[in-house]
Amino acid sequence: MRNPRFLALTTLEKVENGAFIQDAFDPKGLKEADRNLAETIVYGTVQNKLFLDYVIHRFVKKPENLDQNIRQLLRMALYQMHFLDRVPDHAIVNETVKMAKVISNVGASGLVNGVLRQVIREKDEAFKVHIDDEVRRLAVTYSFPEEWVRYFQRLLKDETEAFLKSTFDPAPLTLRPVSVSAEALIGELEEDGFACESIKPRPAVVVKHPRGLFETEAYKEGRFYVQDAASQAVVSLFTTDKEVQAMDLCAAPGGKSFQMAEIFAHVDAFDASAERLVRMEENIRRLGYKNIATAVRDGKTPLPKKKYDRILVDAPCTGLGLIRRKPEIKYRVGYDDVLQLARVQRLLLENAYDALNDGGELVYSTCSVTVEENEGVLHSFLSDHPECRLKEKGTRYWPHRHGTDGFTMACIVRKDA
Repeated sequence: MRNPRFLALTTLEKVENGAFIQDAFDPKGLKEADRNLAETIVYGTVQNKLFLDYVIHRFVKKPENLDQNIRQLLRMALYQMHFLDRVPDHAIVNETVKMAKVISNVGASGLVNGVLRQVIREKDEAFKVHIDDEVRRLAVTYSFPEEWVRYFQRLLKDETEAFLKSTFDPAPLTLRPVSVSAEALIGELEEDGFACESIKPRPAVVVKHPRGLFETEAYKEGRFYVQDAASQAVVSLFTTDKEVQAMDLCAAPGGKSFQMAEIFAHVDAFDASAERLVRMEENIRRLGYKNIATAVRDGKTPLPKKKYDRILVDAPCTGLGLIRRKPEIKYRVGYDDVLQLARVQRLLLENAYDALNDGGELVYSTCSVTVEENEGVLHSFLSDHPECRLKEKGTRYWPHRHGTDGFTMACIVRKDA
């Protein structure tokens, strides 16, 4: 029988070395309760990494000398002691010390034992953040690099802490009904025992406890696709026209292409990744779309001369709007990455525009909330193309305001020649 805490540790080591949690976490062979525990420890430890290190540094004399695997063990243990209540503290200590003996030496296990027992003695005081500087306090409390705390303070002002706090909220599993109404989908899933509700800004359906959802007939017969509500709002910026040809330039995994297929005659779905398109094609078959053609194509290079009336550029980005789902992003992405990606996004937008007919619409979106990747790219593009205008003011979704992923979107209209 696999040990859930050892699985959590090995997963965290992979994440520390650059993997994403969703790729590194492999719960095969675990009972459901153990799987849930391991997954909770992994996500919670990554979400709170800077805060947990702050606590560690209070109790370890030379924290810079800690082996990385012992640091991970301490993070895991402190996370469980402070945030979870299903296991007594003494049991967490005993289990962690046993693991330290397996992966290191007697000295390391003694250090682990000493640190955790001192934390128990201090109780809640051990986890209090005593920092006067506001940026540093927010960075430690919400485990956000100080660079990003300052950035969001400039952007959000007195909403900054609410945003940082919201990145710890569980991200809902949201469905987009396909070929059925939200009401009909909810009715079917509720008959199968799932608790659901319909939410805005789209006829989106949130499933509160989704375990087993992908074994349902509703899934197998293509009556829904998993897609956050903010992501669903992107395609609604287009003017619907069942006669036009459309293109999705960065299509995989495909959710927006599927929406486009329902309101346009045909969709050419391009993506630079052949592997991602294979997974997209599996969903095309499951959902029953007949008017989508996929092809491997890098949008950073000039496109074929075919013209379209509707084009979507859902550009690769920092993903800072997805931190509830991928907390590791906040430690990996810096401001220099924003500027580098903005140049790529600008190129993608230009290449897409070359394929847009006069009078056509081009929707630009990202799952990021930075100005540089969104307003900055749009401003640069519109400055170079006075023949274009925004259809309406762009929209940004925030997790602390809307309960959705962070998403930014706008529609550009190419004036008739």
